Amino acid sequence: MSLRLRLILVFLFSVLTGLGSVVYWVLDELEPRYKEAQEEILVDISEMMATLIANEGVSFSESGGTVIDTHLAERLFAGLAGRPLNAQIYDLLKTEVDLRMYITDARGTVIFDSHYTDTGRDYSQWRDVYLTLRGHYGARSSDDITGHSDTERLYVASPLLYRGDIIGVVSTGKPTRNINRFISHLSTNLLWISLVAALATLLIGLVITLWITRPLLRLEQYARGVSRGERPALPALGHNEVGRVGKALESMKAALDGKSYVADYVQSLTHELKAPIAGIRGAAELLQEPMSDAQRNQFLNNIIEQGSRMQELIERLLKLAAIEYQSSLERHDKIVLKELIAAVCRSLEDYASRHRVSLEYSCDPSLSITGDSTLLQDALSNLIRNATEFSPPESAVLIGAIQHDGSVYISVKDSGPGVPPFAEEKLTQRFFCLPRTDGSKGSGLGLSFVHEIMQLHNGKLNYHRETEPPATVFSLTLPAE
Repeated sequence: MSLRLRLILVFLFSVLTGLGSVVYWVLDELEPRYKEAQEEILVDISEMMATLIANEGVSFSESGGTVIDTHLAERLFAGLAGRPLNAQIYDLLKTEVDLRMYITDARGTVIFDSHYTDTGRDYSQWRDVYLTLRGHYGARSSDDITGHSDTERLYVASPLLYRGDIIGVVSTGKPTRNINRFISHLSTNLLWISLVAALATLLIGLVITLWITRPLLRLEQYARGVSRGERPALPALGHNEVGRVGKALESMKAALDGKSYVADYVQSLTHELKAPIAGIRGAAELLQEPMSDAQRNQFLNNIIEQGSRMQELIERLLKLAAIEYQSSLERHDKIVLKELIAAVCRSLEDYASRHRVSLEYSCDPSLSITGDSTLLQDALSNLIRNATEFSPPESAVLIGAIQHDGSVYISVKDSGPGVPPFAEEKLTQRFFCLPRTDGSKGSGLGLSFVHEIMQLHNGKLNYHRETEPPATVFSLTLPAE
């Protein structure tokens, strides 16, 4: 998948997710907000009607009780039914009053219904009547008795108060069909607006993506030209990250054109091979002279030893070159550190025994990292070999691993003489080596190899000297999982 397509998809996904979340939230909030507005109006109407009826339609009966006169309400709704109505409210044409009102007595029995269908019914268990008769705010949203879903109404009740007592309930209600109509209309408009906004955003995203990726395409063409052996000029890439990458590529091209990398390798290898070649030649010339069998065996051993050294040097150099050529890890294994350290120590037991050095390790079994297990084994093996070769006889090399602040530290500690101050900055240079305890000389490629492996793993090779007790410590710092 191209970078341009990825940018477009990420941009489109981000915009659609954000826009969709806003639209969903708005649509989800519409219905309760509309119902709140309608309920607030019904509260006013119910309170007004309850006050009017309490003042004008309540009297005492001969038995001493109160009588609620519903004639006022009957005349009011009879008059409303005969009034013509033609109100254009924006897109809504209103031709009838759809307000419903019913009045109950103190027992919750309906004594008046503006629809004239439920008079005499027991409404004492309806939420609006039930709560209001007990002195609480009563409201409900439910279907009418007919049970049709399109006749859902929102009801608000107010108490009929006479001399401080609740003697009945006045409840007014309106259907929610107009609310649903308003919501449907607004939802349609909002979805169309969102679609237009999404298309406009996509167009803007395409323009921005082209603006971002055009320098990258120019840089790709430049790199392809270089790979074909051409000499293209660096295109104008601007003073930004892409421009800096272009300049870095141009610098790399100049370095490769000068063959400085290859020349350095050839020069270093030639220098390092001089000594073993001279040793082999000298021993071969001496073998042509008369000598004892013991002397002859000694010179033959010298030839074998120098040949082995050259072979090791070339093999290590090829390994190092392969690592330096590698720009990223080819494998991402999950590595349990204790198993890795144990495997390396087992493979070097005989080697350490020949140097009369013991290998001791400790590691939390839960510690793990991600990387190339083969390369990390090679890196740790190089450090332990070095520690073994520089350790005095009858001493121990200590290997440990800990995790701290998001990093894993693998340490290799020996009681050898340490690294002189002048040599600390040269430790990772190719072919730089210090004499071992037995006077022999290594290839000088081990720490360079370890350094390159750490670079591939986004890690570091560190060195420090401990004083109490004296010890040399090399450590590998790697990102924790």
